[in-house]
Amino acid sequence: MVSKESSVYLETAEEQLKDAELAFRKGRYALCAFLSASCAENATAALLIALGAKPSKKHRNSLVLYKLALSVPKLREDLMKIVESMKILEPHVTKARYPIRKGLELFPPSKYYTKEVAEEAMAHAQKVVKKVKKLVVK
Repeated sequence: MVSKESSVYLETAEEQLKDAELAFRKGRYALCAFLSASCAENATAALLIALGAKPSKKHRNSLVLYKLALSVPKLREDLMKIVESMKILEPHVTKARYPIRKGLELFPPSKYYTKEVAEEAMAHAQKVVKKVKKLVVK
């Protein structure tokens, strides 16, 4: 049975994924990447809670999942796939919110994020949510 806390994190992740899709359709690629990363963070928090672990307070659930993967052989393959996606998504939690320095220049995230970057972030978030639901909701 899924705990109430885990269920709320997963519901939040699903709402953020819908918001990411909406931002993508509107051409708001930095926002899409941020929401995709946030979605995956909440989905993995749901998974960690369901497994009896605590989510990272520093937006690094990939590290907690990696440690769990090493200690839970039957979940290792699934957890490592989630870790791979999280490593791609986690930088967007901050990168998509603050100006980005390229050499001596400073750019707003909207000038850095492209359709392709946002699409990749959203695809990874979708994979994470799907995998987490498979592991948590039984």
